[in-house]
Amino acid sequence: MNITRSLLNIGTKQGGIGSVFGQHVVPRGLSRTTPVCCARLAENTSASPSSGSSWLPQTGSSPRLFHTSNLSYSQPSSELTVGEPDRLYSQIEVECRGHEPAVLRSYNTFVSTAAGHLSIPVEDVLWPKKHIKRWTLLKSVHIYKHHRVQYEVRTHFLVMKFARLTGSTADTFLDYIQRNLPEGVAMKVTKHELHKLPEHVKPSSEVVV
Repeated sequence: MNITRSLLNIGTKQGGIGSVFGQHVVPRGLSRTTPVCCARLAENTSASPSSGSSWLPQTGSSPRLFHTSNLSYSQPSSELTVGEPDRLYSQIEVECRGHEPAVLRSYNTFVSTAAGHLSIPVEDVLWPKKHIKRWTLLKSVHIYKHHRVQYEVRTHFLVMKFARLTGSTADTFLDYIQRNLPEGVAMKVTKHELHKLPEHVKPSSEVVV
């Protein structure tokens, strides 16, 4: 019995919230501070804003303001901006070089199929004469001058010509075929672009139109 009485006394003196052996202990200062907090909240919420600002309940001494403003929305203009005219090419020549003729023939089939799907007219496909470069070297490093070996490099060519292309179609087509270029094959592209006649250049009167 002495132990339980001392624990109850400690709990009431310190003002802690809890239970000791089934008995609830309520702090003494809780009943005093609760009405004061409720009164401050009621004062903050009952205040009416004057200049378009909203009040929030504050427990401190200085309340904070939230200012609101009207956002203006401007509708986009319906006018369409006209860009630069597209470029025109009378002819685009694609030259490929490689050491394996079978690879060039397969690539020619691929490019012709891609041009057919894009409705690009293939004007001509040429197979120029191959170029052979030979080197004659000694078979040994320092001696046996009469014993020699010969090396050669054969370069095959493929020329494809495409007619009447626009700038956007040409860029898309060339980018596609260049990305799928086989290994060991070089490519050279020659473009023939159409331009307007300059203003300072006038046709001669002798020319019959």
